[in-house]
Amino acid sequence: MSRYAAALDFGSSKIALAVGEKTDSGVRIVSYHDVPSAGIESGEIVNDFKVEEVVRGLVEQAKADLPEEIGSVTFGISGRVLHSKNVPIQITRRDPSSYIMEDEVRQITRARYKTALEGDEIVFEAVPQKYSTEDRIGITYDEIIGMVGGQLEVDYQLFYGRKSLLDRRVNILRKLEMQPGKAILNAIASARAVLSRPEMENGVALVDIGKGSTEVAIIKDNIVRHAAIIPFGGESVTGDIKNVANITRDWAEIVKLRHGRCCEEYAIENKKLVLKSENETVEGEIEMSLLTRTVEARLSEIFDAVRYVIEQSGYARRISAGVVITGGASHHEDLLQLASSLLGQKVRLAAPQGSIDNGSVEEAYDVYASTAVGLVLETLDPMLSHAIDQSAEAQPARQAEAQRIQETLFEQEPATEPEEKPLSNRELRERRKEEERRAKEERKRAERERKAAEEERKKSEKKGPSFIDMLFSDNNNA
Repeated sequence: MSRYAAALDFGSSKIALAVGEKTDSGVRIVSYHDVPSAGIESGEIVNDFKVEEVVRGLVEQAKADLPEEIGSVTFGISGRVLHSKNVPIQITRRDPSSYIMEDEVRQITRARYKTALEGDEIVFEAVPQKYSTEDRIGITYDEIIGMVGGQLEVDYQLFYGRKSLLDRRVNILRKLEMQPGKAILNAIASARAVLSRPEMENGVALVDIGKGSTEVAIIKDNIVRHAAIIPFGGESVTGDIKNVANITRDWAEIVKLRHGRCCEEYAIENKKLVLKSENETVEGEIEMSLLTRTVEARLSEIFDAVRYVIEQSGYARRISAGVVITGGASHHEDLLQLASSLLGQKVRLAAPQGSIDNGSVEEAYDVYASTAVGLVLETLDPMLSHAIDQSAEAQPARQAEAQRIQETLFEQEPATEPEEKPLSNRELRERRKEEERRAKEERKRAERERKAAEEERKKSEKKGPSFIDMLFSDNNNA
């Protein structure tokens, strides 16, 4: 078994392959290579052959850096649409006096990846949110391990999408005679690479602005609470500049990277940018103030969508660490000022720095490497992702362990009430007290949400229907 972990980021602007190893002080990235993407649009593979050829070249480069062969490969999952929903699962354990151990909880989570969904959709991530027994409600993973009980309830957040997003990546790796490993959402990987441990504990929103899309992950108490994909990113800014200035896409990209400020108040008035080729031929021109307004308009649209995602998650008032922005399209002048004003949160830019060893290759510290580095981290030292190994089901030892655990419990999905023997008067009184306590907590929570919704409604009435409302409404209808 190789001591190295390899990870592939199938990005819209680049495809990256990172390889790391676990050391006494953390994770060291020993190899990182990326090349411009071919055959990928908005995180979705549209030309398998082109992607396969790019990955083949990256693998050859990585092999030159390593003393041994690459084993299984973790890879990122992205696409235009990502759904999520909350699913509570209730387990009736055959032996209430036995300890609830890690293998049992892990097996229950693995079963969530077989949850029946509509059409050609599968679960990419099943993230436990909280655990409950007869005696304790809403406790953490660390607390549940070692407890006893006849009833175990786990509250899951499922993130799911089209099965083809997974299948096409797996097929490419197999054609290259590589073993597919874990499939991890890009947003979760990027979060792991650039967020600090205090941020993940206190509550934070990770925003990864890529070429074709913007990905958002909300993390609280070291648990992924919500994730979403916004179907536009840096390429949308380039397209707007191209249309406004009537120039080629290549020139629009150069203009964006070199001169794309995003706050109109800082725009240079009465100055025109003239674009000349190497032979001094004028290729186009654009007023600097118009350029700034164009960039600001599209980035404002992106941050409006981010704010909508955060508000819809229910964690807008629970992310005390604010918003952390990363991604290849995040480096616009004045971007922090624009994001802070639109999101109403403190904001910082981030790249993989404190998450990997100082001895890592230089390229791994770049903002463009966030997703690939995060995939390696979640492979060698899982913290946020609960993704399963794509080849795990074929391992006899895993199957035997799963069978042993299944023999210790019954399972109902979704949660249903188990058959019960008649309760004593004392048990009935205790149950009523517990139900009243839960009802009281629910009323308090509902009242808080009502007040928060009322405040947001008053704010939105001043603005009227927004483009973001219509965008997410269209996605939901679709």
